[in-house]
Amino acid sequence: MNKKVTSVLLALGCAASLAACSSSDDKFVEELKAAGFSNVGEPRSESDSKKKKSKKVGKRTVKTSDKVLEATVRVKGCDLEFEKVAGQSGYWLDELHVNGQEPDWPGYPENLKQADVVALLAGNQPKPDGFKDCYKPNEA
Repeated sequence: MNKKVTSVLLALGCAASLAACSSSDDKFVEELKAAGFSNVGEPRSESDSKKKKSKKVGKRTVKTSDKVLEATVRVKGCDLEFEKVAGQSGYWLDELHVNGQEPDWPGYPENLKQADVVALLAGNQPKPDGFKDCYKPNEA
């Protein structure tokens, strides 16, 4: 009898942890959609202990022990990867995906809305290598 109860509790715990993970992924997608992005890709999570202990992202420091959520959004022909730390507010523009490369976005701008990204792409701010290969100003 105890083995059955233990098995049921273990199964419920696993299901709850999976639901919690997917729910934070879903919340991140909803956060990006609320910011005006319509082409949000499937969210993923990243944790890689092979990376250095922490990464400075704008004003914040992200540790390798933090669960980082990622989602790719297409704007003006460019695939932009946004990231956030699960359970924390705010997100940042992390990388440009172009020509099989993933260069970091200079300065990791935070909490951008879709209109802010359009202005960033069109503006004179620094951009990662390969930007000119993807940018199409007349595309949505």
